[in-house]
Amino acid sequence: MPKLTTILFLIFLTCSTNFVFSTENKNQDSISDHLQYQFKKYRETNIDLSIVYANRLIKHTQEISNDSLLIRTQQDMGNLYRTKKQLDSALYYYNTSLKIAKKIDNSYFISRAHILCGICFSRQSEFEKAIHSYRIATKITQQPDKYTHKLFLFNKVFAFNQLGTIYMERGDLKKALQAFLNANTIIEENNIEDQRINSLINIANLYSTDKQWGKALTKQNEILKLAKKDNDIYSQAIANNNIGTIYEDLKEYNKALTYYLKSLELRKSGNITQGLSSNYHNLGSINYRLGKYKQAIDFLNKSITISKEDNSKIDYVYNYECLANIYIKTKEYTKAGLFLSKAKALAEDQNLSNKKLDLAKLQTAYYFATGNLGLAEKAFFEYDSLKDLSIKNEKSETFIQMQTLYETDKKEKENDLLKAQNELSQNNLKEEIQRKNQFIISFGISIVILIIIIFLLRRMFGANKIIKDFNIKLEKSNEKLKLINNTKDKFSSIIAHDLRSPLGAILSFSNLIDDECNSSKEIETVAEYNTYLNQSARNLNSLLENLLQWSKSQLGNIKHYATDFNLSLVIEENIEIQKLKAKEKSIEIKSQIEENTHVYADINMVNTIIRNLLSNAIKFSYPKTEIIILTKVEDKMLHLSVQDRGIGINQDKQEKLFKIGSNLSTLGTNNETGTGLGLILCKEFAETNGGKIWITSEESKGSTFTFTIPLKEA
Repeated sequence: MPKLTTILFLIFLTCSTNFVFSTENKNQDSISDHLQYQFKKYRETNIDLSIVYANRLIKHTQEISNDSLLIRTQQDMGNLYRTKKQLDSALYYYNTSLKIAKKIDNSYFISRAHILCGICFSRQSEFEKAIHSYRIATKITQQPDKYTHKLFLFNKVFAFNQLGTIYMERGDLKKALQAFLNANTIIEENNIEDQRINSLINIANLYSTDKQWGKALTKQNEILKLAKKDNDIYSQAIANNNIGTIYEDLKEYNKALTYYLKSLELRKSGNITQGLSSNYHNLGSINYRLGKYKQAIDFLNKSITISKEDNSKIDYVYNYECLANIYIKTKEYTKAGLFLSKAKALAEDQNLSNKKLDLAKLQTAYYFATGNLGLAEKAFFEYDSLKDLSIKNEKSETFIQMQTLYETDKKEKENDLLKAQNELSQNNLKEEIQRKNQFIISFGISIVILIIIIFLLRRMFGANKIIKDFNIKLEKSNEKLKLINNTKDKFSSIIAHDLRSPLGAILSFSNLIDDECNSSKEIETVAEYNTYLNQSARNLNSLLENLLQWSKSQLGNIKHYATDFNLSLVIEENIEIQKLKAKEKSIEIKSQIEENTHVYADINMVNTIIRNLLSNAIKFSYPKTEIIILTKVEDKMLHLSVQDRGIGINQDKQEKLFKIGSNLSTLGTNNETGTGLGLILCKEFAETNGGKIWITSEESKGSTFTFTIPLKEA
């Protein structure tokens, strides 16, 4: 079964461009910022909506001629289509980004585009095309700028590792080892610590393929130890799965089964789907070895189902081979012949030399079992011919020589490095002593100067006045510290109170769903529990989003960028987002704002205010009512009101709504829970934009929240 050892690179490649272009964000216009924010916001939760925003961003970057942002967005769009398993569409966007990257001669984006194409080709089992793409990525030598240099190295490491994985599956261990060593050399020379575990996984798998079980087991246990130290669940799952394959090859089947089950448990606990097909195949294989044919078939069918989703032809070969073995054992020769034929055709198509050898041997056994001695003899000659071509002894010798050469070279480099470090340490010690002496002298001089200054100040203004002024400042600082501490304590109370409820609900209903699935499996009950689970998750997401915005504002990380924008478009977007939530309570949202109503404010802050006010209005409205968005102009300010027909708020509570210490959170008309921070965030953002916010309400009749925004200057 193919071992997925470089998937962490895919995660890195997806996230890395946020770092690369962090210096660009200061120069991007507010429209780009808004579209990027919306695209990233829905990337994990609503791919179709994320694609809509990505398309808008592509058009906008073309209009403003921002080539770097255009390339990045094209590649992100390809990633979205790859997630949807629409690989032809993904390739279109990757190739488009490649053309633009070549035009502006950006080596980082060129190499990244080739790698992304290689990933798509691998998913389509077009391995020759994948090898071609990865090779191009490894041969790009032009040095990028300082912001992308490390990422450029990561691209080369990833490309070499992917090449090694493909060569290893094809049985070409010499090329596989060379590719893995190239990747490892880059990691060693550039001290890329967070990629060492991937390098270890590849070398360990190569040892396993070459049947050097002792070395393979030592490496896999080293990987497992590192993964546990870093609390890396994915790498722990890989290591357990790979250790299981070693014990299976050593015919210690019960040990193998234990490690396979542990790997599956880790994947389920971390909701990890990568490598799940391999895990199920291995469980099927080990159950076959133990004579538990029914369980084996069940696991293999699960693996095949996942392989269909991923279009992994190599996985098919391994699963079909195992099924053929099972059906030969159970004397169901028609099924055995069918799966054996499929496996051979795919192994030939993918040029898997090791599998072609194994399948020729299995076909010999199949013909003997069915009594076709002539065909059995022909199959045996095919097996014998393939075995001669594999030249196993020469392969192992070459492999060991290359590995020995690498280890020797590595030790020499380590010795040189230790010598250099020793010399550097001695130089650093001398410099440190000099720095300390300089500091002591400078500190002494500073003390003398300070004493003279204090003496002169006391002579000029009098000691009493200095002390009095100092005390006044100290009292103000103490008051400010008390206010900060009180705010911190109240904020902690809100977090503890509001996080506990949705997290508790999620845990409770996920347990109920699990129990229901393991017992009655009534889909209606599961669906009901899932509805509650989904609502709790929504509440938790809303809380976390508001917490993030509030904490950023307190730390001063949210900058106020006022721009001229069309408010009606922002309102329409928010109504569209809230439609599904409103539909659940048969609530209609109506906007009476005129088209092309322009205001001058921070678009992201205004968007947050409208989102929170609409969400609250839906929460507290009675079913089958309506929410109306009204506007009016007064003193160069636009008054925007959100009016609902709900439970309303009494006068005492109205005075506490916008204070963080009150922690006022009331259940909605369908027992929806709140976050307690939304309105506090609205008040802060409204005031930051030069406006204010207030409420008019009457119990049982509804509420109207109004905030003001500066109009576009004439």
